[in-house]
Amino acid sequence: MSHSDHNTPGHNNTDTDSLLNHEYDGIRELDNPTPGWWHAIFIATVLFSAVYYLFWEHSEFAWSEHDIHKKAQVAEYKRFFGELGDLSPDTPTMTMLMQRAEMMAIAESMYITNCAQCHAKDGGGINGVNLTDDHYKSVKAMPDIFTVITQGAGNGAMPAWRTNFSENERVLLAAFVASLRGRTPAAPRAPEGEVIPPWDAAR
Repeated sequence: MSHSDHNTPGHNNTDTDSLLNHEYDGIRELDNPTPGWWHAIFIATVLFSAVYYLFWEHSEFAWSEHDIHKKAQVAEYKRFFGELGDLSPDTPTMTMLMQRAEMMAIAESMYITNCAQCHAKDGGGINGVNLTDDHYKSVKAMPDIFTVITQGAGNGAMPAWRTNFSENERVLLAAFVASLRGRTPAAPRAPEGEVIPPWDAAR
């Protein structure tokens, strides 16, 4: 093809016009700019990252996974307690709660969050008493667990949780603590207090 062919009427010079002026090993690069939508997404991502960082790392209004979990937990409490009404801190009520797996799952979450640091996750005791054996220091019957949780014991060694939990929550937590009796913890603390009768006999 002669040089004149490139300039004949109707010949498309678009490809030639779009070539960049530099050349590598006989290859010339086509001028094909990044689409505008790609630039828009990139800029939006950078801006979102900046806002995200400022919100989660430096804002007092940011919420954490713990906050989200807590809100979900509160909603679950209200749903369950709405079904049951006001719970009484007595042996029949606590026994009923112990037999409901969904209730014990909620109570276990409460226990692990608030009690496990002293009594261990499995109830075997750390600096708090072992909750899995038959020895108790301030408990003679199941409702006494609710009293200890509410009022505390041991001159403050066991803190009072009256202001931390509603009465329903304390009844539920007491039922879970009662359910720990008879389990086999990994590293049980030595028994403390006196042996009391089984729950079905200690009313």
